Amino acid sequence: MLIGGDFNSRAKQLLFQLAELSERDTDKRISVEELVQELEVDRTELKNLLEYLENKELISIASIGGPFLYGHAKITEKGILKVLKLK
Repeated sequence: MLIGGDFNSRAKQLLFQLAELSERDTDKRISVEELVQELEVDRTELKNLLEYLENKELISIASIGGPFLYGHAKITEKGILKVLKLK
């Protein structure tokens, strides 16, 4: 997969949104449907973004299933540190 500027921008948006919705709590599971509504991305792009951020260990997939393949995601400590660093 080719990672371009727009993809990286969307990945940052998703990471920031996950941090905000979880209130930076690494134990709090956030519905992927809620992320989709906030970011207005399609199913394929969201799947790619979630997998990319999980591979970077910035998030973890908390459940599988539902209309977007993944049901819930959680931010990791590394993800929180990245959000704080990017602000």
